[in-house]
Amino acid sequence: MKVNAISEWGAAERAEGEEREMNPLNWKRQHQVAGIAFCVLGAITGVFFAWMDSPFRQLSSHSLSGEWANVTNVFLLWLSHVGLYWPWPLMGACAAGLAFYGVQLTNHS
Repeated sequence: MKVNAISEWGAAERAEGEEREMNPLNWKRQHQVAGIAFCVLGAITGVFFAWMDSPFRQLSSHSLSGEWANVTNVFLLWLSHVGLYWPWPLMGACAAGLAFYGVQLTNHS
């Protein structure tokens, strides 16, 4: 009887510990910071892919006069028009965050 009570208590404690590991708010601070860093890197990568797909990039490399346009000014102009690229960094951040979460789950199980 006493052995059963101890084993049930241990199983309940293990289940609670596994539940804590799944919740990112209960992770160690270093894992939370790493997760945020991965999301930021994913968003930056998304902005990069959006810029590569943008007609503004082509505009910056080919001007009408045949000379190179000022790429920095064109890029900053493009950044000011958030409606042109907002899904890209969002998808990049979500993909990186989900990948990091998946790695954390597989490491703890």
